[in-house]
Formats: sequence, C-alpha cells, structure tokens
Amino acid sequence: MHEWPLLLFTVTIPAAVGSVLFLWLIHGKITKSGGNSVNMMKLPLLVTVVVSFIGLIASFFHLGSPENAFNVLRGFGRSWMSNEIVFTGAFIALVCLTTGLLFVQKKVHPILLLITGLIGLVDIYCMASAYAVTRVNGWDHLNTYVVFYGTAFSLGPVLGASLMLRTIKADQMKKVVKWAFLIGIFGVAIQVIGAAMFAGYTPEIQLITGESAAAKLESYSGMIGFRWAIEMLGLGVMGYLSLSSKPKVSYSLVYAALLVFVAAEGMSRYVFYVLGA
Repeated sequence: MHEWPLLLFTVTIPAAVGSVLFLWLIHGKITKSGGNSVNMMKLPLLVTVVVSFIGLIASFFHLGSPENAFNVLRGFGRSWMSNEIVFTGAFIALVCLTTGLLFVQKKVHPILLLITGLIGLVDIYCMASAYAVTRVNGWDHLNTYVVFYGTAFSLGPVLGASLMLRTIKADQMKKVVKWAFLIGIFGVAIQVIGAAMFAGYTPEIQLITGESAAAKLESYSGMIGFRWAIEMLGLGVMGYLSLSSKPKVSYSLVYAALLVFVAAEGMSRYVFYVLGA
C-alpha cells in the first residue's frame, strides 16, 4: 500500500472538519450556562489548525511538490481533485482566521465557526467524489462518501471534546462528552450501514488486478473485524463516561477513546486504499 500520504490526508481533514462543527455546537451550549468560551476554545482550535496543516502537508507528498498543487488548481470547477484542493485551502484558511481572531480579539465568532464547518463538509464531498468518479471498482459506491463523512462525525467530536476538558467545569464536562458520544453514534452508524450495503456489492466488484473485491478483502478480514471491535469499544467508553453517575469525567479514558478512534479510522482508510492497490 503506497498511499500513506493520502491516508493521512483523508483522515486528518475530515477529523478537523468534525472538530470544528462540534466546537460550534458546544460553544452555544456552554456559553448559555456561563462558561468561559474564550479559554475553552483556545486549545481545541489551535490543535485543529495543526491537524489541518498535517493533512495539507501530507497531500503535498502525494502531489510531489506544492507547485503541482497550483497546476491542479487550474481545473477548478471541472475536476473533483481541483475542487478538493480549493475547498481544503478555504477550510484551512478559515480555521486559521477563526483561531487568529480568537487570540487577537479575545472573542469567539460562532457564525465564522459554522461557515468554516460547512465549507469543510463541502470539502469532504469533493474529497469523496474524487474517488467515486474514478475507474476503480469499489470506490464508485455510496460507501465512499459514508467512509469520509463517518470519520468527520465519529473522530471529530471526540477530538474536540478531548481538548476542551481541562478548561471547563465538571458539570460541563459531562455535557461535552455526552454530545461527543451522541454525534459519535451517528458517525459510526452511517459507516455500519455503508459497510453493510458495500458487503452485498463486493462479490460483483472486479478490481483492476483482475480479482474480485471480496477475494481481495478476505485477507484483511481480521483487520476489518478488529477495526469495528475497537471503534465500538471507543464508543462504549464515551457512552459510559456520559452516563456514569460519577461527578467527574476521567481524562485518561477520553484520551484513550480518542486514540482508539484514530486507530480505527486509520485502519478503515487503509482497507479503502487496498481496493485501489
């Protein structure tokens, strides 16, 4: 598998998008209860910027050099890859602007957060479409879109929540973890549905190597099963923390859940690229 830069890019950018949307949602709920929105948003937004740039740098490794990105831009409006690059740049620019204004003005701009997240959702659509329109059988399926959006709505909220916990009150921690859990359920659920639909389609898929997708993925069945097991475990940990009667949330368990989601989504993307190998 030679698509490590793309694997990193297609995990980090959706995760950053999901984090931004989660921060927008939580900002409104926490500020209503008197929380300090500036302090609680500093670290999450800074880390989201870093995660976004990691994805951007990874994409340059795939393109070969930054100059190639400018060449691809010429196809904006005609090529999904060009559209992806433009919207990725717009998303990262808006994340940086939102974060910069937070530090300069000591104020959170929720409308800007929402716009940034919506641009990110468009970016994910372009990202998935760049694969769905290719000649690679197995990528031209609804599951491709589900895979990328699933990362945003499962990993993104856990990323955002884990970075807020040390700057908010104990009662607010519960609220943050609960919302991360609820959105995470949605993110995992749509991936389960997509995977079920795709499983019924794999026997019909003939890969560019000449073998069927079902035969190709058979050797990765252990990884696929382990991925689902640990992702459910991570979701279960978030559910336990949100429903527990204990007044405080365990930081270590939230960080452990984050690592589990990162690993699970990484394995999911690895198997995705196996189809095109």
